[in-house]
Amino acid sequence: MKKIYALITVITLFLTACGFVRTSPFGGESLILIPTSQEVAIGRQAAAEVEKKAKLCKDPVINRYVQEVGQKIVAVCGRHDITYHFKVIESDKLNAFSLPGGWVYIYTGLLKHLDNEAELAFVLGHEVGHIVGRHAIKRLQVIYGINFLLSLAFKEHQPSPVEQKILNVLFNIVLAGYSRQEEFEADAMGVYFAGKAGWNPVASVETIKLLDSLMKFKPNGITELFMDHPTNRERIEKLNRIISTFPKSWLTNPFNEDRYKEMVLRRLNGDIEGGKESSNRGSNSFK
Repeated sequence: MKKIYALITVITLFLTACGFVRTSPFGGESLILIPTSQEVAIGRQAAAEVEKKAKLCKDPVINRYVQEVGQKIVAVCGRHDITYHFKVIESDKLNAFSLPGGWVYIYTGLLKHLDNEAELAFVLGHEVGHIVGRHAIKRLQVIYGINFLLSLAFKEHQPSPVEQKILNVLFNIVLAGYSRQEEFEADAMGVYFAGKAGWNPVASVETIKLLDSLMKFKPNGITELFMDHPTNRERIEKLNRIISTFPKSWLTNPFNEDRYKEMVLRRLNGDIEGGKESSNRGSNSFK
């Protein structure tokens, strides 16, 4: 029995030393056995696949602006062992998503519907939260196992059939959606990062309300119990509770509405007033 206890102790110490990493600004840790280099390799290959098919925004002002907001989020996110890339995809979809290793994409369809810079900061913070939380990597670890993932090359070439299968599963994870708990975690990190970086955290609630107003199907009653994704009402309730714990000074942080209109809406829509009605198609939630 003593030998068993000793073995458990050794294994526990080993995992603590090399496997448990901080995956939340609130002190949470997770067992991550995929090294950062492999995480980045997976993300880089997935990003290459995305950019083969997607039409990236060519407006240098919008790209630079989104990068600027994103890097301010990165500065306070607590994870600095990777390089973050923020890119804009030209599409009517009202969505954003992130890939392991630091890639974040947001669609122009969503940018057109946001009202201010603070809302953009929350969306990007939410996506950075998925990366900080290693949500996709934790899923892949469970599905494929550590050794199998480590054996893959994931170099910058046409992926092998096996690698393509892994990438397809990854895209299904990040585009079809995470679990309720993972979405709540990303929301919590997103609003925290935005507030800490200098934006008004109340914008997070306004963002979810906006998405809710654009939803064609609003689940209610018993239907909500069978949904993997949290409902917008749940997200708003949790965000309000989190915001109530923040320093009061954060509630006086700016929304930067005018700057957002100048740097994004005027360039995407030409006519700001008409821009709100120009695109209401495609997916209506960011993952």
